[in-house]
Amino acid sequence: MPAARSVFPSRAAQRGVSLIIAMLMLVVIGLASVAIIRNATSADRAVNNNRLQTQANQFAQVALQFCENQLVIQSGRTVKVQPAPSPGTPAVWTVKAHWFDPNIVHTLAATEITGTNQPKVPPQCMAEGLGGTGKFFIVTARGFSDDYAQDSDHATTSGSVVWLQSTVKLAG
Repeated sequence: MPAARSVFPSRAAQRGVSLIIAMLMLVVIGLASVAIIRNATSADRAVNNNRLQTQANQFAQVALQFCENQLVIQSGRTVKVQPAPSPGTPAVWTVKAHWFDPNIVHTLAATEITGTNQPKVPPQCMAEGLGGTGKFFIVTARGFSDDYAQDSDHATTSGSVVWLQSTVKLAG
């Protein structure tokens, strides 16, 4: 009877092929894991940025509505209404320095912000006349996200700032 041949190749013929295949599989799995983690981190950052932008927008809306309501109040008004700029003079809201002058801009106090969510940087607003009959006003507001920061020149270094503007006509 002839000797039976083995179905499996000899050890000498294998020469570590399975080890190479296993190492390649580990590399592929590792690269796939890194890609998945980067994608998840990127999506998380995008969602957080969207949340902060929405937060700044909501605070700007609060400030805009507050200033608009203040225009209607004749006595006890806390917002100073600036006169309409003369021809050739820029609008008050366009001058950066005005946003840091408490005689021009109104920074909302915690008591003027309804709701439980208080901003770290309070929103601001200002109102100025548009000339003519004195019935038309432009109201400008800015809201800030909780991660907002600025440098010594008041330039934004991080976070979101949302600017909103409306034109108001008073009756009468």
